Amino acid sequence: MRVLRLTPFFHHDQVESWPAEYDAVGGMQVQILRLSRELAARGVEQQVLTVGFPGLPKRRLDRPGLVVRVTRAPLPPIRSQLTGLVGLNQAWLAGALAACVRLRRRWRPDLIHVHADGQLWALLAGPLAARVMGVPYCLTLHCSRLSVYEPMSRVDQFQHRLVRAVESHAVRRAARVSALTSRTAGVVARALSMDPASIDIVPDSVGDLSPRPAGEVAGLRRSLEIAEGAALVGYVGRVAHEKGWRDFVALARRWQSLPGTPPAVFLVVGDGPQRERMGKAVADAGLTDRFRFTGFLPHADIPAVMTALDVLVMPSAHEELGGSAIEAMMCGTPVAGYSVGGLRETVGTVTPGLLVPRGDVAALTEAVRGVVEEPEGPRGRVAGARERLGTAYGSGSATDRALEHYAHALRAAGSAR
Repeated sequence: MRVLRLTPFFHHDQVESWPAEYDAVGGMQVQILRLSRELAARGVEQQVLTVGFPGLPKRRLDRPGLVVRVTRAPLPPIRSQLTGLVGLNQAWLAGALAACVRLRRRWRPDLIHVHADGQLWALLAGPLAARVMGVPYCLTLHCSRLSVYEPMSRVDQFQHRLVRAVESHAVRRAARVSALTSRTAGVVARALSMDPASIDIVPDSVGDLSPRPAGEVAGLRRSLEIAEGAALVGYVGRVAHEKGWRDFVALARRWQSLPGTPPAVFLVVGDGPQRERMGKAVADAGLTDRFRFTGFLPHADIPAVMTALDVLVMPSAHEELGGSAIEAMMCGTPVAGYSVGGLRETVGTVTPGLLVPRGDVAALTEAVRGVVEEPEGPRGRVAGARERLGTAYGSGSATDRALEHYAHALRAAGSAR
């Protein structure tokens, strides 16, 4: 079977650094890389057309059956506070369609798989590439405008209705659609008067994670200069508007002002278009000595980080699933966050008391404080849920569901013809 994968989000794990202007790596990028490799191991031949940055090869054989191509039209280096470079995803789409024209002469896929995040350009890729290649496409809604997506700026709000319409068109034209959660599948099906059974549930895979050894965790804490007895409160992911970094800084400010709170260090792992803004906000709040910024870390280092944390905080404006939350819990760490999107299905089924209404920094601070002061209860519930989480979000389950999704798409396309 041959699959052409179209996505501006893909993790290039052969690098030790990732320029933030090229939209620093997040959970979606890592998930698509992992899925591609697991499918290649099952014999699915794939070509990936994605975004890259200077220094990456234009084409590389990641492993047998998996070719990764960097496809991007030239664009001026104008920074954006939301997406890295202005026009990055538009340049990807133009480059990807040009690559499709060249590729169809020598490599014809059975199916195109498009990964959409709620932005316009990936949603356009499916219908356009399907016309160029002459094959059907399936669509994964990693974040849906019809379901959980919240506009990130005034411009984004202005175009929200347009992008919702394009998403609706892309969903209807797809041979098959998948979502990460049953909640989004239901919302999209109702919005478009579709049979809910026509949308497959293919959640992210976090691989086979487990807590890291105590010595490795102790070494990490020493490298970060975390004092003995201090709690380590973490933010792991892209430093971007929708991930709620401002509320994380507000939580730290409130923590410092509350009487009786135990000493804590606030760790920020990741990079993104608003990293400089976050650093300034921390300095303006007088919290520089309380924060540690690691910048981009290779994904192989993340399990040690998750294990070292006392609690992971996810103050996201919207979160389709929350892969970081699953990774943290697989490493034994409780998660506190806002009750949005897929966090209700992940964190909400393990430690529902640690989810609070979106924007309620006071309640989020109290949830974090509860974990730090009385960790036995939350950690016990997380440990008790680990086997269930591994079954639902481990490597094998997600790959099996993806293969079933492809089979559904090919059958639907065949019957339509």
